[in-house]
Amino acid sequence: MKLNKQVKTVLSLLNENGYEAYLVGGAVRNILLKRKIEDYDVTTDADPNAIRMLFNNYRTYDIGKKHGTITVLIDSEKIEITPFRREDKYSDHRHPDKVEFTGNLKDDLKRRDFTINAMCLDRNGDLVDYFGGLEDLNNKLIRCIGDPNTRFNEDALRILRAIRFKVKLGFEIEKETDKAVFECKDLLKYISAERKKEELLKILNTKDGFKAINDYLEVFNTFMPFKKCERKINNFTSSLYALAYLLRDCECDLKELKYSKEEINLIKALIHASDIDINDDYQFISCLSSIYQKQLLEYLEQLHHRDLKDRYKKLKRYMVMLNDLKISGEEIESYGYKAKQIGKVKNELLELVHQKKLHNTSASLHKQLQKNIL
Repeated sequence: MKLNKQVKTVLSLLNENGYEAYLVGGAVRNILLKRKIEDYDVTTDADPNAIRMLFNNYRTYDIGKKHGTITVLIDSEKIEITPFRREDKYSDHRHPDKVEFTGNLKDDLKRRDFTINAMCLDRNGDLVDYFGGLEDLNNKLIRCIGDPNTRFNEDALRILRAIRFKVKLGFEIEKETDKAVFECKDLLKYISAERKKEELLKILNTKDGFKAINDYLEVFNTFMPFKKCERKINNFTSSLYALAYLLRDCECDLKELKYSKEEINLIKALIHASDIDINDDYQFISCLSSIYQKQLLEYLEQLHHRDLKDRYKKLKRYMVMLNDLKISGEEIESYGYKAKQIGKVKNELLELVHQKKLHNTSASLHKQLQKNIL
């Protein structure tokens, strides 16, 4: 198999100085599948100091001191180089208690997650495959290396990674590995909210993301209150759109799950949009009177499988945004409302304007506030 010149440069320099070196992991898998390569990882029996010395003519970064990982930049291509290593027990079900460098490639590969991620290529493009990764790749199977319960107990994030590879590649999870996914699901409580969020959004960013939610609902329910999804194919172009769709009838503290304030506000707006009658002019325009107007229109089009742009353009001239209201916060405050109430009052005034119960004029808005009925 053909390697790109930057990877070949790294492997050749290590080999010519007496070290073993191989391209490993996802890049090898994707080369074999003829898929886009997202990043390049090289494994070697050279220690970190030797790697630094060999690549002192290139820009390098120490990105994982504990693991000895050094990133080398060659012609704008980032290549991560990590010494062969073996790992001790994982007390926290995520990180090894101890990492030791080793001179043995097989020791390094057998600590990895799945067989399809434990294949190597040398500088000549020849395959090294100790665990049947190529056979599993050809059979479209996700299989843990060794005992799956052990692999998931070591690092529970592998549970979500197994599901992600299944939907991303269109593979099946091997029977014993799949069984362990369910048996070990409660170990996900040891995984940080940020990592679970990252894996979930990647899963939802695939066309089979909703099917994965249904198939592994009890796994996802360990950290997200999803219900069975009536859609199996995801046509949403954003993973946040898909998440909002799944959360329509659920109560969930997204802040606790490490979603940003911006993400939370967008998801809330999308959830509200899920319930509107898009054929009702008032509801349609009111929903789009938001700073998330573009995202909401996209979401509604994808949710209802309809092109709504022309309808939006025709109604747009009637649209009034919060900032368009002919009254200021200071004027509202002068009627006795506290600063924290101003936003609520503005929204209620906007609602009345959209319902055509008020004109968006200074006189009409002030008259409404004078009634003191908001």
